[in-house]
Formats: sequence, C-alpha cells, structure tokens
Amino acid sequence: MKKQNSLIKLFILLLLCSLSALPLAGQDDERPQSPTLDMVTVDPATGFALLKWLPSPSPDVGSYVVYIYTEERADAIDTIYSPFVFEYTHTASVARYRSVSYVVAAIDSSDNPSPLSNSLSTIWLSAAEDPCTATVTVSWTDYDNQFHPGSGYRLHITDGTGGSYPEVVLPLSSTQYLFTGYEADTEYCFHVTASDGTVSLSSSNRACITTGSEVAPEWVRIYAIAVDNDGISFSAGYDPSTVMNDFRLFRHDPVEAAWDEAASSTGVAGRVSFFMAQADTTVVRLYRVAAMNSCDLASTVSAPSRNMVPEASISGTVVNLRWNRPSAGWSGLFSVWRDTGDGMREVVSSLSDTLWSDDYTTFATDVSAAEVVYRVSTTDLSAPAGTGPHLSSAAVIEASENVFMPNAFTPGSTDENAIFRPEFSFHPGEYDFRVVSRSGVLLFRTGDPGEGWDGRHNGRMMPPGVYLWSLRLTTTSGQTLERNGTVTILP
Repeated sequence: MKKQNSLIKLFILLLLCSLSALPLAGQDDERPQSPTLDMVTVDPATGFALLKWLPSPSPDVGSYVVYIYTEERADAIDTIYSPFVFEYTHTASVARYRSVSYVVAAIDSSDNPSPLSNSLSTIWLSAAEDPCTATVTVSWTDYDNQFHPGSGYRLHITDGTGGSYPEVVLPLSSTQYLFTGYEADTEYCFHVTASDGTVSLSSSNRACITTGSEVAPEWVRIYAIAVDNDGISFSAGYDPSTVMNDFRLFRHDPVEAAWDEAASSTGVAGRVSFFMAQADTTVVRLYRVAAMNSCDLASTVSAPSRNMVPEASISGTVVNLRWNRPSAGWSGLFSVWRDTGDGMREVVSSLSDTLWSDDYTTFATDVSAAEVVYRVSTTDLSAPAGTGPHLSSAAVIEASENVFMPNAFTPGSTDENAIFRPEFSFHPGEYDFRVVSRSGVLLFRTGDPGEGWDGRHNGRMMPPGVYLWSLRLTTTSGQTLERNGTVTILP
C-alpha cells in the first residue's frame, strides 16, 4: 500500500511539472520594436563614450541593453533599468585606443528583447610624428551616421602650454591632416569633431604626442657667391635656433631640369660655407643651399642664386661691360673693378644697372699687362658683418697697342682740348714726340708720354693754323712705331 501511494505522488509531481512548462493563456511573447541609436561620441578629455538613442515605439518597454558590436557579434556591457533614460556613458570604453561600434536593444515587461538597433562607431584619431620631414600626421576614422549626415570636420590642436591653434576646417572626405611648423620638445594634442556646419555631431578621442628636437630651420639664405681663379666659394646663413647642422649645396642642371648635389658642409651658429674647386665660371648656373635632416632629406631650402658672369667687348676706344644679377629681383648696387696690370682697383660704384662703359683712353697709359681684366661685385645688405660680396668671374680684353692723335686743339682753353698730345692703349717704352712749324722750326719736343704741347714756343702763343708733328715710340710688345701728321690750332 505504501508503495502504491509513492507511485501516485510521483505521478502527480510529474504532471505538475509538465503543466508549469506550458504557456499560460494571454502571456506576452511578442518582441518590442528596436530603438534607434542616434549618436555616438567620445569625450576627448576622458575618453568615455557617450551614446544617445531614440526610444522604442513599443508601449511596454521597461529597460534598454547596451552592446559592443563587433563583426556581427553583440556583447552586452550594461542594462539601463528605466524606460525613460535614452543615453549611456561607457566609462570603460576603449575608444581612446580604437574605433568602437555600439548597438542597443529594448526589453519589454515580459523580458522580450527587441532586435538590435542600427550600429554607430566612435571616431578614433591617432597622431604620429615623422622627424625626418618635421611633420605630424593626424589620421582618423570616418564619421558615418545616416540619421545625422555630416558636412565636414573641425580639427582641434592645443599645445602643452595650454595654447590653442585656430580650428582647421576640413571636408568630410578628409581623414588625414599634416601638421607642420611646430616647436621642438613640446606636447601637442589633437581631436576632431564631425559637424553638419552648425552643430557638432560626434567627437573623437584626444591623441597627444611630444615632438622631437629635430626641427628644421625657418630659413636658409645664400649671402654671396664669389668666383676666383681656383673655383667658386659660397657664403650662406640659416636660422640658428635649429639643431640641424648638415647642409648641402645643389646646382641646377638645365639639361636634365634637376638639382644635383655639388658640395656638403657643416653649419656653425647660423653660418655655413662651401667651395667648389675647378668649377666652370664661364657659365651662369643656379645654386641653392638645403638643411638636411637625420634622414638625409632636404628640410629647408634657400631661394636660388646665380654666379655672376660679365661679358666685355671693345668698340674703338670704348669698353662695353654687361653682367647678370645674382638673383631674380636683386636690388643691390654694383661696383666694377679693373686690373690693368698692378691689381684690381674699384673704378665705379653704386651702379643700379647691369650695363656700363669704360673709356680706354683714360687709362691706356696705365696698362702694363697683355690684357685688361674686369670684375663686378655687389653686396647683400642683410648679410651679417664680415660676409664678403658676390664677386663675378673675370671679363678680359686684350691690351691694344693703338695710338690716338687729335687733329685740333685750343690752347689756353679750360677744357681737356687745351693740350696737344697722343693718347695710348698701352704704356710706351722709348718715346720721342715733336711739333714743328710748316717752315721746319722745332716748336716742341718731349720724351715723356704724359707731357703735351700747350701751343707756345719760347713763351709766346703760336697763332691759329696748321702745324706738323712726328712721333716715334716703342710698344709694350717691343715694336717700334713711327707716325706723323698735322694738327690745327683753333682760334
């Protein structure tokens, strides 16, 4: 009997268990509608992710669940037990390290979950410095929200001193910005905000870096290019605040339309110099100087400058000289130097033009070499004290052995035509100059090439008329010249 009662009790227990598993009449098993994830942004200061959503339209929603969404997989991170709270701050977010995608779901009073909402991702920003190019590359992931389309980005930049830079406005298609012109050993922070033009829609994390010490000089400049018999020397300067001291000289190749390295040097305290031996100084070439970074790349390059090449030609007794300016727009004044055999002497200065003429007869008696040499110089007024001038190559004309005789003069006048004497394109050796009357009376004789006849004989002025002269001399090359002719004394 006891055994039969036990079986009956067991049967009743199993029946109750099976009945409890059956749905009760009227129980809610319909899933609520999904909420709409409206915004996902990051607080740049904390790195927290903030989510906002539009509520589910279903009437009996009791809570919301927030998920991290990765590759079709949703992992719940928290539940908001209120049907009236539609935002959530994820303090444990890794949005400062990567872009994070989120979704939300609604839960009704019968614990039925809605389908997952749309997914939105945080904007993740990173910054990396390239000391070789003195550039910080700031990159970020796309902003993509179909409910709130953006029109562009605003990039925010601050430095370690609390200073801020003007916002950089960029189109929505941009996901990268190159930051240059920064200070060395300084912390810079960056974050970006997507905007529709008036309202901020989503911000990224803040990324900070401390820049390196290899900052390029703000400027490099060629002060002077000087040509001498051995080659060309270059004097240049640069921003002394830089730590870069490796500099290269580049020469332009017009055939290849390229810049070729011509020399290298080390800068000291804002000054650097180069020397090119056996350079072709007869051709005008462009040169520039570049500061090289640790990656052997040109970081700051000077404006181009030219070596000056003068050209000289002689027409009769006039020497015509022309030359090029050392750079485009050069406003410095020029000096012309002349060597007649005893060294270079400045013969004219403060020329603004690049054309000048010289009268050979004014210095012919000073010529003691087989050629006359000209050079042109000009100075960069912004160059530091002690910097030499731009100096051209040599323009050469052969010393001519010509004798120039006037055919008339006016004794007693105050002009240059008051004395009758020969002019030479050389310095004579043996010399004999005579003037006689038409009747053969010797009126004047000298062995000094610098002395001339003043029209007098025995202290008495000779009357106007025609007189005879003869000249015998030895030239620089050793030739003997004999000339004669007539001269007229003008009234």
